Amino acid sequence: MVKTNFLIAWFFSPVYSFSKQQQRNAVSFGSLLRDNLISNSSNTDHTNTNKGYSEKNTHGWQYWCDPCACGFNKLKSYSGHISGKRHKAVIAESESLWIDYLKSGPVFYDPSIEQNDVRRAWSLDLFMDGLQARSRSSIKRVLVTGVRGGQLDPSLRLCDLSPQKRAALWRYLHTSGVPGLSSMVGALPPHYVRIKEVLESIEVFANVQRLMKPKGKKAIKISHIYDIGCGHGLVAMLCAATFPHISVHAIDIEPRESFEAQREAFKSTGTILGNLTFEAGDLSILQDRDDSCNDGHSLLMCVHGCKSLTHESIELAERKQWAWLSLPCCLQAENHLHEKTLLKLSDETRFAMLCGAITAKYEPQSVTTIDSRITARGIVLASSGKGKHSAS
Repeated sequence: MVKTNFLIAWFFSPVYSFSKQQQRNAVSFGSLLRDNLISNSSNTDHTNTNKGYSEKNTHGWQYWCDPCACGFNKLKSYSGHISGKRHKAVIAESESLWIDYLKSGPVFYDPSIEQNDVRRAWSLDLFMDGLQARSRSSIKRVLVTGVRGGQLDPSLRLCDLSPQKRAALWRYLHTSGVPGLSSMVGALPPHYVRIKEVLESIEVFANVQRLMKPKGKKAIKISHIYDIGCGHGLVAMLCAATFPHISVHAIDIEPRESFEAQREAFKSTGTILGNLTFEAGDLSILQDRDDSCNDGHSLLMCVHGCKSLTHESIELAERKQWAWLSLPCCLQAENHLHEKTLLKLSDETRFAMLCGAITAKYEPQSVTTIDSRITARGIVLASSGKGKHSAS
């Protein structure tokens, strides 16, 4: 009865946490990439817009800060922002961005781009607005900020973007904190650069960072990261590039062409992932893996693991007292609910319900979501495990 009540409470609440303190520090709802949600739909005049972003790009805000890509409806709030630390940091950072952009190479650089297009702070809302949406019919649709529903077309590539969108993406990649990321993406053959995969991988990696170093708490000392069913492997590579002291193991039946292309692109642009290894196999190769002698903790990631791989990877991590992070995909009801439970729900509701069942059973320390415009399977579950390894 306790777990049933827990499941119901989680499912009908946008965020679940075990305590108010954890809710403040570990659990959030919404995209990690998204700095603001521009959803005000009033038709008032706009201020502080620059060429390249029309009035509709301020989305009804009375006052618009173009360098920070955010809006306000009250002058007092706008004035406070202009004098605040975030605005000053964006202005200071933007001075060097233009110089770096001019050296970005032919994939990102375009002579029609103005300095404000590059200096403007990253906003997922502005970036997504107008991009081609996923569609199962011949009728093409675009994403509209502030309008619910719609998902980015997974086939959309970097070469399909307008110069302004490419400049915005370059700025985000360049300031992501991942060494060599923008250069790597620029060096990749065009057919490997799918926008959905890039954004989704960065969001998952942001969750990894939050798990390893939660706000206001001691960092988890990680010595090994295992990415089971790694696929294209970009998440593992982001970990390897950012944490060169951690051994990162990308595991799948065989390496994809995109995996090899990305690793070579990192290498060709000066970021050698010497701490990244690919291991051919499945979850079974980790059954006897013993990292207890290492000076640190292990993290097991399962991103879009199919069917039983999600809960099997969590159970393996729990047995070994490893940290774990899971982005569930095609879940089967019989693995998480009573066999007599009959679900007559929409696909979206069914998926959320099954993620709630997983949360009730394995009690992750954080539950976050990736913006639904990036992926329809965007619930991220994470736990630091029961190990005692931590660092200040």
